[in-house]
Amino acid sequence: MATASPFDAAVGDVLDRLYGASSDLQTARDATEVAQRAAESALTLTRSSQAVVALGGVGHELDRYDRFFARGGDGARPPTEDEVAALLSAAGLLPHGDPSRRDPVRGPVIGALLRTHGQVIGGIAVSRAREYSESERVALEVFAVQVATALAGSSEWDEMWQSVERVERAHELDVQVLTAVSSHAVKGKDITDFYGRLARTVGELVGANKVLFWRLDDSQMLTPLAGGYRIDSEFLSRLKPARCEPGGSDLASQVVFNDLIFRAGKNDEPPEHGYMLDILGVSSAISVPWRAGEEPLGLVAAYDSTRPDGFSREDAWVLQKAGLAAGLVTRLRQAQEELSRSVQRLTKVDSARQLLLKNMTAMVEKERKRFVAELHDDALQKLTGAELHLARFGQAEGSDEEVLEKVRELLDQTESSLRRLVFDIRPPALEGSDGLAQLIQDRAAMLASAGVKPLVDLDLPPDMSLDTRTLLFRQVAEAIGNVERHAGATEVMVSLHTKDGAVHGVIRDNGQGFVVAERSNLPGHLGLLALRERALMAGGRYRIDSKLGEGTTIEFWIPLDR
Repeated sequence: MATASPFDAAVGDVLDRLYGASSDLQTARDATEVAQRAAESALTLTRSSQAVVALGGVGHELDRYDRFFARGGDGARPPTEDEVAALLSAAGLLPHGDPSRRDPVRGPVIGALLRTHGQVIGGIAVSRAREYSESERVALEVFAVQVATALAGSSEWDEMWQSVERVERAHELDVQVLTAVSSHAVKGKDITDFYGRLARTVGELVGANKVLFWRLDDSQMLTPLAGGYRIDSEFLSRLKPARCEPGGSDLASQVVFNDLIFRAGKNDEPPEHGYMLDILGVSSAISVPWRAGEEPLGLVAAYDSTRPDGFSREDAWVLQKAGLAAGLVTRLRQAQEELSRSVQRLTKVDSARQLLLKNMTAMVEKERKRFVAELHDDALQKLTGAELHLARFGQAEGSDEEVLEKVRELLDQTESSLRRLVFDIRPPALEGSDGLAQLIQDRAAMLASAGVKPLVDLDLPPDMSLDTRTLLFRQVAEAIGNVERHAGATEVMVSLHTKDGAVHGVIRDNGQGFVVAERSNLPGHLGLLALRERALMAGGRYRIDSKLGEGTTIEFWIPLDR
């Protein structure tokens, strides 16, 4: 059974919220009601605790605001006048040096300009306690474009929608466009397939024989994208990339950067744009901006209306919705692709780290094995021989038994220390798949000679790799060695349990403890550093908790590599 990816779920959720927010704007009677509904809808769209819509910007800069519409989410009070100023300032919607700036807002803030026909007419800002996602940022930018469009047309609202039937039709078209965008975003194999699916839906809704997306590239060239609705190679061959830039007086630049809605037909009087239709070889055309929030992506165009009177204002509304929603999906797709590339890079880095750790472990273990072999074949055998000679010397007449006994005791201690060293460096049982648990038990039992009572609780899988068994033993041996040398404890608990594909280890003693922040000045701090670095290199975690007089707890989490 196929399941939706997190990206698909994110797109669907954002589009659902965006549809709900934009729907509330459609029946507003004037600019005041549009702004009020926009402030309320922005709370739901971005799941924020505060929202403000400010009106009064002039031209390309926000000279001043003269109307504010502030709202608080979930029954909370709306922001005060000072808080409104602080919110707009934090969102970057106030001019530099504005005297109304106040103390910064606590928590993340995002905002967007309200811009239409190349003019800034206001701004919208929201705030909440937790960070905003990329999809929520894009959704607010898209919503701001819709709010600006509704505000710009509010004075003509009665003229544009003269009947209930037309209002209902616009509502139905909104539902179909946003539903189609959500569905195509999930079903599309890639972004090109998504554009093709959406172009087909738009063509069917506006009664067009052809629908095409034009993409603005980094060199400011507007280029037609393959995969449009009923766009054949002959039609594409007539289309040439066009220069498109801010401030341009050509039609394409006006549509892309100044929000111009272009409509033309052969029967227009006067036929102002007939030359454009002749170049395209079509009888009618309509184009609207395609953007992701305030970022221009290009334009969406439909050609050859199937209706005698050509394309209508309702068709322009459908194309606007499609362009805005397609911009949102494009932005999210780009973010998803960048995230995937980052994950791939991190995966490669992690693989390299794992390989480095494995190679380091193999090299260290090889050297340890060589050291143990030489120690066993040389030093330990010589000590054993010395003991035998001393034993014979003790049987001779006139020997000093007290001196000989002392020498024998020292040799015993030396041999015991060397054997413990051999055990810590390269315990032979570690080679066996089931030897780790017994080794840990044996190492903990050695604490008894230091007057420390060991408590051991182990639950380990038998199929761990040698590298993992070695690493776990080093962690436990290092921690126990620190208890022996520095803790002054009477009891130590050693616990290793497997959970969620990893081994969670805890070594807790009731010793004298220490101040963790000062451990770099304490004896044995290098051992603690080794514990930490070993865990991190294995892709795990490490934590130490200690207080004076209350003992020490060392925890580590090592992922299993079987």
